[in-house]
Amino acid sequence: MSTSNHATWRTGKPCLDSPSQRLGRIAGGPEPKGDVEQRLRWHVERCIAWLEVAANDQLMVRDEPFEVPQCPFDLINSCFTVIHDEGADSWEAWGKHVGHHGEVHWGVIPSLDKTIVAENFFDTRGDWIRSCRRGYQSSENPWVGYWWLWPSPIVIPPWHAPGTWAELRRAGARLNVDVDGFFRWMVHQARGKEDVIIILGYPIPSRWHGAPVEVHWQAISLPAIPTNNTPMKGFRDNQRGRYERLRLGLFSGSKKLSYLPTENWHPDRLQARGRLHAEVRKSSVALIGAGALGSAVAELLVRGGVAEIIIIDHDDLNAGNLVRHTLTGEALGYNKAKAVAARLQAAAPMSRVNSLAAPLPHGDALQTLLESFEVVLDCTGDDDVLRRLDAAWWPVPRRFLSASLGFSAARLFLFRAHACCFPLEKFTGAVGPWLAEERLKWTVSGETLEGAGCWSPLFPARSDDVWLAAVATVKYLEKAEVGMIPDGLIVLEQRFDEGLAGYQLVELGEACDDSSPSILEPGQ
Repeated sequence: MSTSNHATWRTGKPCLDSPSQRLGRIAGGPEPKGDVEQRLRWHVERCIAWLEVAANDQLMVRDEPFEVPQCPFDLINSCFTVIHDEGADSWEAWGKHVGHHGEVHWGVIPSLDKTIVAENFFDTRGDWIRSCRRGYQSSENPWVGYWWLWPSPIVIPPWHAPGTWAELRRAGARLNVDVDGFFRWMVHQARGKEDVIIILGYPIPSRWHGAPVEVHWQAISLPAIPTNNTPMKGFRDNQRGRYERLRLGLFSGSKKLSYLPTENWHPDRLQARGRLHAEVRKSSVALIGAGALGSAVAELLVRGGVAEIIIIDHDDLNAGNLVRHTLTGEALGYNKAKAVAARLQAAAPMSRVNSLAAPLPHGDALQTLLESFEVVLDCTGDDDVLRRLDAAWWPVPRRFLSASLGFSAARLFLFRAHACCFPLEKFTGAVGPWLAEERLKWTVSGETLEGAGCWSPLFPARSDDVWLAAVATVKYLEKAEVGMIPDGLIVLEQRFDEGLAGYQLVELGEACDDSSPSILEPGQ
């Protein structure tokens, strides 16, 4: 239901839309389609059932998903959206800080206007508690705010968030939390500062009546704290006396709390709709080549949850690339690696997406560049790149993967090795017979030129062919990372059978055997 800004009642939305939205247990069955009267009856019955359950305090049933109370923030007048990234992996850092408060350092996310992120948390002694995972540089001059972690949800019975300072004090009294004690401390810290933002938090479970699994934060914007604040009449000129004037003025009971939209961008939430296996996500990836195949693979990896990746390519984007590249005309003339990295950093701001706008270096420089990366993925199809990876050596083995396309992208060659350098001789021996056949196809079909007066031949392949290869490459990498595919060469070939298009496995390398599971079974 919606209301105007002048309404005296609260906004709310009973979960009536589908059985998956909490009411399946009391008014189950799918929503009738095609019959207006039956649909209206269905909604009314579910609304009545919801009201009856709510009246009997049965909405919060054990083992059902926990739901935080909704805060009455004003989306139109909100100055910022506040981001944090709390999850089960950060709960341990907060265990001993429940009931305490401290400083939070706000930072900005490049390319996202009016969005701030909780970068670092500190206790009142200045000791660091935790940092937000991020793919951008931390602010040199952080904007300081304040956090306050309550022991339980901050609610007014039966289950709504405080709307005024008086209600916040009531919620604090119910939990034996000294609301004014915190604000006396905070006001002393924030004197003279504008745009002061605090976040109130509390531990939450994943299911009602379960154990806490993470911290839930809600941001509030405070009015500017005056530098020179005279004490309230009858009080000494000290911290408490000056606060009393503020308590009866800026923080008086009737004043509304200025809630800000607050979102949790923990990877478990951002990637809940679908992501790669954890073994891939936690791996640091060096992707060589940001052309058609490389850019598509990078897109799938970053959107799939890979937390750290570097994209390497010396080439610039030209108009002819647009037919099958992930970049658009806005990036024409710019380095491919740098532009792809910028695009994906914006798509996954909590991941680290870096780039190198230069050719792959030689020797010691190459070893230093890739030292911290566990997966080295080559999408260039360039023999010189493989020679450089073969000539280098790393004391700690890493996983190498070469992905290259055959003529017209009809075939995809995938070669994987776990070694201290790329095994070029083994790769050449495995792929050699196939390349001879590919050269024959080029000879028979002739060269593809961009147009009259253009002498440089092009690689013919449509965008759908490239994306099919990119998807297969990422799925192959995923299965290989979890030990389902051994090292060696596999060859996938496009087939069109009974209206279904895809790859068929046509070759298993020597390192594989017939019992090994493949990335795609024949006909898929």
